[in-house]
Amino acid sequence: MTRPSDTQAAPGHPVPQTVHVAIYEHRHGTDVRVFRDRDQALNWRSHLAQTWWDTESRDDPSPDSEIGEEYFARMQDHGDEFFSITACPVEADALGSAGPSRDTSPSDNGDAP
Repeated sequence: MTRPSDTQAAPGHPVPQTVHVAIYEHRHGTDVRVFRDRDQALNWRSHLAQTWWDTESRDDPSPDSEIGEEYFARMQDHGDEFFSITACPVEADALGSAGPSRDTSPSDNGDAP
């Protein structure tokens, strides 16, 4: 449950924000996009899977709700393409932190929780 104190910063301080960095690695390079929420990143993953399914597979595509997970699981098995999503806090000051991020949550492969 979210309490008001969880979403409101102290006076004079910005409200903490988190973005979701999606990384799509493929044979032609790497594409990186930043989204406000995880669902937007998962939608991009599904769109990529729908776009490339016929090129990479002779099977009928999975339903829209599963195609992203299925496509990238297959591609990862071949070592051809990878997709990951990492939640990252937006740095509150212009300099950013000098050390590693305090967020210890691991990146994931974009699978639904």
